[in-house]
Amino acid sequence: MLRARDYNPAVKHGARWLPSDLAGIIGQPHVGEIYYLDANSGSDSSGGKSWEDAFKTLAAAEDVCTTNNYDVIIVAPAGTGGTAETATITWDKNHITVIGGAAPTGISQRARVGWGTDAVDPCINITGHGNRFINLQLNTYQASNDVLVAMTGNRNYFENVHFAGIGHATAGDDATARCLALTGAEENRFVGCNFGLDTVARSTTNSTIEFLSASSRNVFEGCRFIMHADNVGPNHILFTGSSAIDRWVQFDNCVFYSFWTNDADKITHVIDMAAQTTTGHCLMTGHNTMIGADDWEAADSGNVYFQGYTNTSNVVGIGINPAVS
Repeated sequence: MLRARDYNPAVKHGARWLPSDLAGIIGQPHVGEIYYLDANSGSDSSGGKSWEDAFKTLAAAEDVCTTNNYDVIIVAPAGTGGTAETATITWDKNHITVIGGAAPTGISQRARVGWGTDAVDPCINITGHGNRFINLQLNTYQASNDVLVAMTGNRNYFENVHFAGIGHATAGDDATARCLALTGAEENRFVGCNFGLDTVARSTTNSTIEFLSASSRNVFEGCRFIMHADNVGPNHILFTGSSAIDRWVQFDNCVFYSFWTNDADKITHVIDMAAQTTTGHCLMTGHNTMIGADDWEAADSGNVYFQGYTNTSNVVGIGINPAVS
């Protein structure tokens, strides 16, 4: 067997490859500083440059990052709730990567950043550009934390992130509750992410994701939108105002699911785009599926486009539950 240490004397005598030497492997042209985050044993009075000196909260780690320096924050698995963030994190840095060090399970992965303090709204406000968030859970289970993630920044990337918002019955009863709210946020990409929870009932007309003004060209690939609804009012996707988007947004091969107790009433619709009166289109490409909803749209806006299927009795994209003998 060929070993690198046999050909590299420095490695043979104990030198180590550092993360900064491996930038290309994680898809970056350069790696700046590496910071470590450990909610279990870290301290925000630490320097964050090793696991033995790790930070305790994401707020502290973000604060020391240098914008446009391609810094990386590595998040360790944590106990219940993850980190104990106490206030809104304003993520105003650019080109920072946050990556979880847990198994990439997608649902409730254990690299968790959580807000255990009530009345924090939004929990994180992403105003920066070009950031990457990978293999994380962002969560809040507090009564008055209505918006988990607000974003005005552009061209941010999320992969295998669980946006575990609307995590309290009181928030589930609040019409302003959101897992993600985009305002003027354009060209962001979400890959294999999960939005919402199926363990806390939502009982009013709140939304998993809201597009506010000029939030165009956002792409959701292979994402899952989940809720537990004990009322027909909640929806997954809300377009607010006459120009929530300009041009388009895309949902590709996504699942829109609503759990309803004892298979009772389904939610009335997945998408509410009725207010969008200026030109803008919601592109539903690939095999998008809805389960637990009676219709795709609250009203026929004429702005939602599906990939072509054979349309039989208006069942395009609706999950079926066939009788199998």
